[in-house]
Amino acid sequence: MRFERLHSLLALVLLGGFSSLRAQEAVEVKPSLDELKLVAQQAAIPHLGGGNPFILRESTWSGEVEPGKARLIQVQLFKRNDYHFWVAVPDRKAAVNLNLYNGKGELLEAKTLRYETPNLASLIATPSETGIYYLRLSLQSTVEETQPWTVIYAYR
Repeated sequence: MRFERLHSLLALVLLGGFSSLRAQEAVEVKPSLDELKLVAQQAAIPHLGGGNPFILRESTWSGEVEPGKARLIQVQLFKRNDYHFWVAVPDRKAAVNLNLYNGKGELLEAKTLRYETPNLASLIATPSETGIYYLRLSLQSTVEETQPWTVIYAYR
């Protein structure tokens, strides 16, 4: 995919396609969902080893969220398991948050982890009951553009 972008960029340069574009517009390339997933996976790596590691699942969720808005993801969780969720959005200035609610709409106690940039967040939760839960992803109004997002998770 990066090769295709580089190839397209090279074609624009060779064909003089930059003459009508400003330099800022020419370098603005939004990452793909696979690239966002990779950012989240890189944040997960330290939690996948050691004495009590999380096991990363292949399942992912993705979509778009507007500034100041939220999205709900329905998940089936099992009591006595620990779950770790990570979310990533492309804009490094976009502040993203994760919360977990039970089927009654009650906020679960969870450990929230922050990273160097606000566009990456995670939480660790241990549900007391098996059931349907709702992961709430919200984007603060720190940016003006709608953001694509990806969520990954692990359990132990």
